[in-house]
Amino acid sequence: MKNILFIVNNGKISPNVNGGAAVYYSHLELLYKSGFNITVLSVQWGETDTFNDVDFFEIKDMVKKIVSYKIFQKTPTNGTDRLFNAFFRPHIFEYYFLNKKNQKYLKIITKEHSIDLVWAEWRWAGLWAGFSNLSIPVIYAHHDWEFKLAKLRKKGNLLQKFHTFQKKRVEYKLVKSVSACISGSNTEALEIEKVSNKKALYIPTTYKDMIVQLQVNDKPNIIHLGGMGTTANRLGLERFLDVCWDSIKKENPTIKLIIIGGLSEAPASLLKKLKDTNIECLGFVKELSDVLHPQDIHIIPWEFNTGTRTRLPLIFNYEQVLVGTKASVEAFPEVWDKENSLLCDTLEEMTSKINLILSDKSARQRISKKGKETFLKSFTVENRVQELKKYLENLE
Repeated sequence: MKNILFIVNNGKISPNVNGGAAVYYSHLELLYKSGFNITVLSVQWGETDTFNDVDFFEIKDMVKKIVSYKIFQKTPTNGTDRLFNAFFRPHIFEYYFLNKKNQKYLKIITKEHSIDLVWAEWRWAGLWAGFSNLSIPVIYAHHDWEFKLAKLRKKGNLLQKFHTFQKKRVEYKLVKSVSACISGSNTEALEIEKVSNKKALYIPTTYKDMIVQLQVNDKPNIIHLGGMGTTANRLGLERFLDVCWDSIKKENPTIKLIIIGGLSEAPASLLKKLKDTNIECLGFVKELSDVLHPQDIHIIPWEFNTGTRTRLPLIFNYEQVLVGTKASVEAFPEVWDKENSLLCDTLEEMTSKINLILSDKSARQRISKKGKETFLKSFTVENRVQELKKYLENLE
């Protein structure tokens, strides 16, 4: 049995909090069921970031120990060294936590806990572990490409474009430097393989099978799940409201759009549009089984193939009808148009497909049933644990 150091952002680790927390929980459960001893290193990246033991109550039975560390940020001074780093060491130029103090701590903790393998969740943890010159393998759990998201958020000025270019250099260097990469996106796993010339493993977010279910609504709702802190949720929902919503309401005057997830990071323009009387904003919902009815229409209107849709397996788990753009689910080879979902090239096409499926009960029943079958086949720990175990064993 090997000892793994699981480096993760400080905060709750749970399948019922947000997408990132669900990924952390999924990976921990997979490692636990693979037979590894797990030490969790909870990293506090900011000055106001505070470790709270209660955040980890759902994983305590799966891990050997939980330790915390407040990262040290060393602001550089301008000069020839800074210029040298910009050209030749972009990771140090961009990320101030890549310094000797943090590197030393990581080497000490891996030695003290007899760590055989480091698992780094998300980009900053990956950068820290990947560039600390450890003598043991480092696995980078890749969530998304930061440089791609930066390009989509807004058109930056020249300086911002320079930093985006630098981040691309860093991310490419990182996937080349670590021992191996895990990704929840099949397409990004293939991209990592191309950049790094190493085998990357596609492992989607896994969840427990939902047995208790709500009753089917007489009239289906439209559901959007995910907090507005995520770029794809925030921009995708606003685009849906701009392009699709009025036409859908015109054909279905009593339709309800249910928004599940926190709105604290939603822009003012989006909040204004959410005041529509046909829209209900529920905020964060701990028990999704209280609100996700089978055969409701679940939308993913994001128009780009970036990162992974961590909540997509839940759509299938709760037997909802997925209607999404092809780009948004391109990361999932398990998603098939007209079988377990309805996929669209554009949001205009999404409008017409939603209007059609709202009036076709038999199609909703068929697609939702296929979705549940897909979940049971592809998105549980039992489906994926042997695949991960074999991949890690082959790193030896």
